[in-house]
Amino acid sequence: AKQFDVYLAVDEFSWSKQTLAKLLRDLSDDERKLILRRYFQSHTQTEIARDMGISQVQVSRMESRILQKMRKAAGET
Repeated sequence: AKQFDVYLAVDEFSWSKQTLAKLLRDLSDDERKLILRRYFQSHTQTEIARDMGISQVQVSRMESRILQKMRKAAGET
C-alpha cells in the first residue's frame, strides 16, 4: 500500500502532519492554544484576544512570534 504524506498549511507554511505535531508539542500551552484556535478552529485574533483578556494587537504580535519560532524549529528562515 502506498503511503501519502499529509501536509497541513499554517499561515503560508506547509508542513507534514508529523512535523507540525512536533512543532506544536514544542510550544508552550498558551502558544499551542493560540495556533490551534487561529488555524484549526478559524477563530479571529479579536475572538482570541477577548478570551485571553488581552488586545488584538498583542495576539497579532504573539502569533507572529510563534510562527517565527515554528519556522526556525522546522529549519526554515
